[in-house]
Amino acid sequence: MQREEKSTVVCKAFDPEAHLSGVVGICRSLEWDNFRHDPDLTRRSLTAPGVTTLVAVAGNEVVGFAQIYGDGVIQAHLGLLAVDEKWRRGGIGRGLIKEAFARVGAGRMDLIASDESLDFYRSLRHREQAGFRIYPERAEKN
Repeated sequence: MQREEKSTVVCKAFDPEAHLSGVVGICRSLEWDNFRHDPDLTRRSLTAPGVTTLVAVAGNEVVGFAQIYGDGVIQAHLGLLAVDEKWRRGGIGRGLIKEAFARVGAGRMDLIASDESLDFYRSLRHREQAGFRIYPERAEKN
């Protein structure tokens, strides 16, 4: 599907019935396996308690999404931000972040950035600092 230059993009709350297939499609197209390409796992993660999920929609097409965890007072964590490749450089990611701040009530948002997204995040008001992604210990096999 070609990007329609005149399409209006609207950020709104994620509705699994209307938006799930679009979000799964974006993850697949970006070769992200965060949800193992499993629609049920994706739905459960994006609608879990404490999660705010937003979508950017042009007509009926999901062109981006954001998953945010927050305390509703001070801080939030941007778990995922994705924009369909053919819709990039049009302000959609920035719009999703603006809407995320408005909806989660946070004064700051932390995130882990991939190398290819560093320039985008550096274009926002920010403070850069070291971060880690940690995992649970694996049980040793006897």
